[in-house]
Amino acid sequence: MRLTYQTDYALRMLVYLAVNNGRPSRVVDVAVRYGISRNHLLKVALRLGRLGYVSTQRGRTGGIALAMSPDEINLGNVVRQMEVDFALVECMHLDGGKCVISPSCRLMGVVRKALDAFLSVFDDYSLADIVGNSDVLAELLGLPGESLKPA
Repeated sequence: MRLTYQTDYALRMLVYLAVNNGRPSRVVDVAVRYGISRNHLLKVALRLGRLGYVSTQRGRTGGIALAMSPDEINLGNVVRQMEVDFALVECMHLDGGKCVISPSCRLMGVVRKALDAFLSVFDDYSLADIVGNSDVLAELLGLPGESLKPA
């Protein structure tokens, strides 16, 4: 199983915003810190905004910030909402695919079970769980020292 760049960037953006502790961030700053495309990250930020994870504020002092607390953001939900296609094998496509043995094949059941197991690990964690070392993350990202403090 492999996550798309969109999902990878979404998770990284959420980590950055959580570690930045509510201070508005510019997409370009997030892109520079991670060394990824600003244009790709803009699309991710827009999608995260539509999904309700990120709030945006225009203007000189604006930027993006988490729209909810890190402990309310479940990683499994983020992954499911960011990924566009979980059809890992031909027969899992919505149209049934083109595999001739699909009506009798048991592979799809195995693959679905594997996918469910993969996603269930993400379900066990919130954003807060993965930013528990926020001081170290803040330093690596070049953010001010007043990062997220664990509860």
